[in-house]
Amino acid sequence: MRDNSTILHRLKLWAHDQPVSQALCFREDESGWSSISASGYWRQVVRFAVALKDFGVQRGDRVFLYASNSPEWVQWELAVWLSGAISVGVPPHLGADELRSMVGQSSPALVLVESDAHRATPGWESVDPSLMLTFHEVLERMLGLRGWSDDELEERGSILLSRLNPDDTAMILFTSGSMGTPKGVKMGLSQLTFVADVLSREWRLPYMDGRLFSFLPLAGVAEKIQTLAVAINQRYPVWFNSSYERFFPELREVRPSLLLAVPRVWERIKEEAENGKPKLFQRLMEVERVGRFAEKLYLGQVREQLGLDQLRFAVSGAAKLPPTTGEWFRKIGIDIQEIYGMNESCGLIALTHPPRREYRSVGRAPVGIELRIAMDGEILLRGKNVFQGYWNNEEATREVLLPDGWLKTGDLGELRPELMILGRNHDIIKLSSGRMVAPLPIENALKELPEISNACVVGEGKSSVLALLTLKEQVLVDLRFTPGAIEGLTVEDETLKARIRSQIRMLYEQKRLPERVDRFVILSRDFSQDQKELKQTQKIDRAKIQQSFRHFIDLQFEVS
Repeated sequence: MRDNSTILHRLKLWAHDQPVSQALCFREDESGWSSISASGYWRQVVRFAVALKDFGVQRGDRVFLYASNSPEWVQWELAVWLSGAISVGVPPHLGADELRSMVGQSSPALVLVESDAHRATPGWESVDPSLMLTFHEVLERMLGLRGWSDDELEERGSILLSRLNPDDTAMILFTSGSMGTPKGVKMGLSQLTFVADVLSREWRLPYMDGRLFSFLPLAGVAEKIQTLAVAINQRYPVWFNSSYERFFPELREVRPSLLLAVPRVWERIKEEAENGKPKLFQRLMEVERVGRFAEKLYLGQVREQLGLDQLRFAVSGAAKLPPTTGEWFRKIGIDIQEIYGMNESCGLIALTHPPRREYRSVGRAPVGIELRIAMDGEILLRGKNVFQGYWNNEEATREVLLPDGWLKTGDLGELRPELMILGRNHDIIKLSSGRMVAPLPIENALKELPEISNACVVGEGKSSVLALLTLKEQVLVDLRFTPGAIEGLTVEDETLKARIRSQIRMLYEQKRLPERVDRFVILSRDFSQDQKELKQTQKIDRAKIQQSFRHFIDLQFEVS
């Protein structure tokens, strides 16, 4: 009988059914792409799992992974699960204090890093240096271990699979520490496999007929779902982006059939299409309906130039996609679906389905997940995707996981009948009048303005709200050539300020902006992940932004 109870079982079946099919593709140098077959993928996972045992890693031990997206990452993470140990992914650009907290809470038995630079990152001080190995050092040490034939690897793999319990903790996903100490979300293979099955069914993903492009951090649940769960479940080969700078060139080379990205990446793709495009493109995008001839001849060329001409499924997650961005992509023939979730729900709570009628909701809960709104407006869910609790933190677990299995998301929402996200409980701004304001709908509306890349609304304890606005890259570049337009960290160009003020007023009059925004500051730089103003998911960190721009916030509220 063919056992397909977990993602690991399904990888083994893939290797047996289609041993020479492409599974993992990577760029070694400028000469092009190399690939690893399905059988090579599975054998390497088994080989690494055996090596972990030889390195002294025991069932339940924590193995940290700190690297860029690569075949090595996914092979090692799967090997950790196969060995019965627990993987802990370290996000890029993580602060030293957050890393120290992760290490202190989960005590790694082994740390696998991509390079010496990753090993030298501040925050590893308490880890025994002998427990930190680069991928290259691990391979060198493996050469000294007993060589395993294919038949022996097959036997060892079967033994390890037979010992797997899908409900055991397989991974720890650490939450952002912006609201305090990072918490480790415990997740098993059963949750990951459940989500893979739901997405494949709900979106009717074609079996053995797809191609993925991996670039979001593999430490996060979203990319694990795509690169590990869906890829293996549907037998899709994965191409790994080699660097941030090569995102657009490699996107054009790979031409994925399914692309998962956060809203900021979709906006970057939109900006790439708009920058330098001829007037014909702009005129076509301004008309209400594009004729079939123009769509086929011209907008089809735009999709091809972006590397999206073979895209059958576009997905946005981790934050709400601005409706104007979704509507823009629909005009060029790409219908972006959304998935709403969190680490504690294994990345899935609700999702949309094609064709989309509007871009303001995040869809419905799929079969297998129950959804309801609490009396205070908080979104609650229950299902097989709900996490197992926080690592060594029963008190925090009890705060969000109710005895009857309902998970408190911390998000506010409404069912109309599709789910509308109104904001976070802790983000609600209380004005001096006592009125409560949800900033997220305001920020999403402001990001619809053509020149705005991001927005952060503040005003706790004040008489009104204030919007901190950032500009799209090309707009900012143009302003740098205008004398007096930029003064330090703010943009003071009066023409631009008047235009944005008029656009904000129009949004409010059209009822697309839920709150009057009479005060705003235009910043001369975007919010930064390096400054911790953006989280790994590209969501804004309101507390960090208020800290970074406290002077300008106070100055605005001092003005009558």
